[in-house]
Amino acid sequence: MQALVLAVVALVPLVITPGLFFYFDITPKVVILLFSVSAMLCFCNENVNNIRRLLKTAPGRWFAALLAAAWAAALVSTLLSSERLLSLNGSSWRRYGLISETAVLLFALLSAAWLAAGSRRVRVVLTVATASGGIAALYGIAQYFGRDPLLPAKSYQIGEGILTIVRPPGTLGHADYFASWLLIVTFCSLALEGRLARVVSVLAPLAILLSGTRSALLGLLAGGIVFFFLRRPRLGGRALATGLVCAAGLTGFFFSPAGTKLRARLHWSMDDVAGGARLLLWRDSLRMSGERPLAGFGPETFTTDFPRYASLELARAYPDFYHESPHNLFLDAVTSQGVVGLLPLLGLCCLGLWCALRTSAPLAAALVATLVCQQFMVFIVPTALYFYLLLAMAVVAASNEAVPQEARRSRLTSVISIAVSLLLAAFGLRLLVADRALATARFQMESGNATAAAQAYRTALKWQPAGAGTDLYYSRGMARLAAGSPIFATRLEASRQALDAGVRAVSTSEDRANAWYNLAMLLSQRDDASGVERSLRNAIAWAPNWFKPHWTLAQLLEAEGRHEEALAEAASAVDRDGGHDPEVSETWKNLHKLH
Repeated sequence: MQALVLAVVALVPLVITPGLFFYFDITPKVVILLFSVSAMLCFCNENVNNIRRLLKTAPGRWFAALLAAAWAAALVSTLLSSERLLSLNGSSWRRYGLISETAVLLFALLSAAWLAAGSRRVRVVLTVATASGGIAALYGIAQYFGRDPLLPAKSYQIGEGILTIVRPPGTLGHADYFASWLLIVTFCSLALEGRLARVVSVLAPLAILLSGTRSALLGLLAGGIVFFFLRRPRLGGRALATGLVCAAGLTGFFFSPAGTKLRARLHWSMDDVAGGARLLLWRDSLRMSGERPLAGFGPETFTTDFPRYASLELARAYPDFYHESPHNLFLDAVTSQGVVGLLPLLGLCCLGLWCALRTSAPLAAALVATLVCQQFMVFIVPTALYFYLLLAMAVVAASNEAVPQEARRSRLTSVISIAVSLLLAAFGLRLLVADRALATARFQMESGNATAAAQAYRTALKWQPAGAGTDLYYSRGMARLAAGSPIFATRLEASRQALDAGVRAVSTSEDRANAWYNLAMLLSQRDDASGVERSLRNAIAWAPNWFKPHWTLAQLLEAEGRHEEALAEAASAVDRDGGHDPEVSETWKNLHKLH
């Protein structure tokens, strides 16, 4: 059992497999969690005894009850979801549907029960988490300096010239999630003693700084204040001297040639003090949640449902932007699971803070830092896992040790454990095979082999869990291959594959508006004017304030001689584009001149 718990703690945030899997920073993490929890469920007698021990304490009972309430809320919102299969299996960008959330909550319960069975186990977990975070922090720092053996540095650089910024994604796929996880690592290291802890307590904040993640830096500040308030360490001359040396070193680095990208990030941040689209996004997300306040729209449905609620102001400010989440932990809960999902989450946060404030300054600081940071982003599997692990450690630290009598074997408990274990393992296997086949399809498309790509993609479709389809990606890839290949047979096969996938994408893609727009582009190559118009109007129905289908429809209607309708659509496009694209305004001007 210990090996499984520690393997999840160490490997889930650390493992990435570029080149081997398509979603190389998502699938391996989810699969490791699923397989590990599946194996943990096989220790039925040990789990029952550990859980009985946990339930002998008041914090343990509250923790288990709130975890059960959180799972029940996820189940209810999935059953009532606007896209049930998507809510069940999770989206392609984070795979945090009901099944993955079940694995996270089960791990939280089983690991808390395991921690409660031994007083030294919390320290072991903290040590493994610190070591894993130290390795990742070194990798993130190396990424900042352009040393990356796994990923192309250009993939996480933005801008040109002296204004180029770098956002090291570390091992979590994006700088924001990487930095939010390192927040927990930072304060976990402060709960330990020794050289490893001291080194990681410096490396992790440095990696956070170089990631340029403002929310994590704010969380680091908040957590630091809580830590010093609770611990009240005595700052001697040596500590003050060390602090001054570090401050001088950071200042020198910032103004040195090596700090150019960090200065560029500061410049970008000063130009975007409001945090991009977040203020409008939060307002529109809150308005969206009012439509289904009790159970929400269902886990992972935000990308599908939100475009219908995005305001005209948001569209004008960010006319061609993809909003994958509300960028706020609690708004994510209330839009996906409603009040029934928000309440258990709030309860868990309060319980964790109450336990940590009574027992451990580092754990309390980590929770505060995480909650501050998560006001600007949402959970992915690794950050959710560490959040619940943090709660589990706080609950166990606040619990008085209790040793119950040995539990008898329960046949019903064993049957349920084995059934859930098989379900999680089967889901993990499907993800593994489908993702590997999708990576093969991508490689074959890039190699110009449409037939081999189609064969690999058929395997991906066979194994891929329903809900979050990749048909839109595959359709666009095949369309590019059809346009660029010099071989007639390849162009013919790729074109057929692109259209078939494009037709499927309008019912399988998370981004329905883009799927319909893609289908319109494919049908335009076949001179199917009625199909193009139907597709564009469907795109507008899924995203009423997205300018692009209005603009394209205006050009189609004008070509068909429907001048008044074309002018109306062109005006709608201009209104939604907010002046960002001159060609949109030019279309309206040209049409206006004709009348």
